[in-house]
Amino acid sequence: MRKLKVGTRKSPLAMKQTQIVINLLMTHCPQLEIEIVGLSTKGDRLQQAPLTQIGGKGVFVKEVEYQLQQKKIDFAVHSLKDMSASLPDDLILAATPKRAQPWDCLILKNDAVLEAEKEVTIGTSSLRRAKQLAMKYPNMRFVPIRGKIETRLEKMVREKMDGTVLACAGLERMNYFDQLSSYKILPPELCVPAIGQGILGVECRKEDREVFDLLVQITDEKTSSAATAERFFLRQMNGNCDLPIGAFAEKNGQVWDFYAFLAENMDATGRQLHLLGDDPLSLAEQAVKELFSQKTYC
Repeated sequence: MRKLKVGTRKSPLAMKQTQIVINLLMTHCPQLEIEIVGLSTKGDRLQQAPLTQIGGKGVFVKEVEYQLQQKKIDFAVHSLKDMSASLPDDLILAATPKRAQPWDCLILKNDAVLEAEKEVTIGTSSLRRAKQLAMKYPNMRFVPIRGKIETRLEKMVREKMDGTVLACAGLERMNYFDQLSSYKILPPELCVPAIGQGILGVECRKEDREVFDLLVQITDEKTSSAATAERFFLRQMNGNCDLPIGAFAEKNGQVWDFYAFLAENMDATGRQLHLLGDDPLSLAEQAVKELFSQKTYC
């Protein structure tokens, strides 16, 4: 096979995730030569602007996809949660390796924060996280915070916040858990994760069968089934809108759990669902019907 170029964002986490994918590919094809091409995206460049104001979902992906479409790179590695509900017609999601921890992590300045009766300040730009945490902790006040893991942790201290929220997968991949003195893993009953959280999305051109056949070998079937169900829910709920939305599918034994969260508007509290069944896609369809039966969202 020819030497391949893989595109990804320049952030340390994106580079680490891309190396994970390369290592998986090398187990199937040890003679592979792969060059990492670091790319800057709109979401990376405009760090101070809320994502909803600069394009919402896709701002970390579109410029990488453009390089793929222009044949400057052969495939791309994304965080699946950053990918739009529908891909460009000429591109395909070729692989979803085994999912890392899907949960959110509430990082605290100390253990007493969650017991406080007074107002506490939590840094997050995610409406999904803020809406769900507010349901459990009404004394929390949320302030926007964006950037790399290290940047957010530094801002939390510098701006005297009581905590911040980050994805467990990123903390795990970058070995940050050992550096945290106080944190709480948020189960889906408390905070339904972002759609695709903890999953890497490996994308290539539909026409490039050679690369597709290589990439598909690192797909984890359980992860793929979960991703398909969650992204179906995203598409059906018009998931490129700016409303708080989350979904998570997980197989436990022979039974699938499907969690969903959606807020009707920016001011609404939101509603969580937890469904059980033997097929995640059917559960996603059921979740869509139940939420649409309440009101029309987005």
